[in-house]
Amino acid sequence: MRVLAPSAVLLLSVCLPLVAAPKISATGVDAYAALGVKTKKVLTATTINSNVLPGEDAKQVVSIVTYMTGRKTREDAVNVRFGVFRDLGEGKLAAVYTQDLGEFSGGIVGDGDLQLIDLDLDGTSELIVFYDDFSDPLIEQRKAVVYMYEDGAFVPRWSGPVEYDATKKVRDFPEERRDRFVREIDLANTMRTRGITLFFEKRMIAVAGEKLSQPKVVSETFPLRAKPRR
Repeated sequence: MRVLAPSAVLLLSVCLPLVAAPKISATGVDAYAALGVKTKKVLTATTINSNVLPGEDAKQVVSIVTYMTGRKTREDAVNVRFGVFRDLGEGKLAAVYTQDLGEFSGGIVGDGDLQLIDLDLDGTSELIVFYDDFSDPLIEQRKAVVYMYEDGAFVPRWSGPVEYDATKKVRDFPEERRDRFVREIDLANTMRTRGITLFFEKRMIAVAGEKLSQPKVVSETFPLRAKPRR
């Protein structure tokens, strides 16, 4: 068998292309750790890889976690956190933005979830975060927060209930607030304005404690982006 001289081996090593080791993408467990949550404490979680930062080719990691805090009182036994991270590979994440929804809402929260939708048609997705708000025991409500990336930061541009029911304990609640409704984002009209105006289809099921014979659907609009992008 012919043995190559050391110089020939060196030449081959220079000529052969270097094959980079495959990048190991971050997992949900890595995102939990980056949010400061131990895996064994997680109740529910959603982790999505998507482009949410303009001008970057690589996708970011967006994760929301509902978890047990370890505290015993009803007010703080469960919490929700979410975050946006750059994936550095090998399970390493660099935080771009994080939010504690218990602190944000100032109440008792649970069952967090998220959607990523390009509302302004700029090629990157906006963040729509959902969570249950239990701060008022007389109301069953699920809230949403729409975050848009502006001037180098994620900004909550709209927040409010998307599911609301104040008809369960009518004796203890003001009559004018005994409503029940569900909101869904009208994507077609919102995108038509390129995210400047947020459109909802609001389905009213009960008003002032009286259930409607047929749900009434009304259109709602809210300002979303302060100004169009140039």
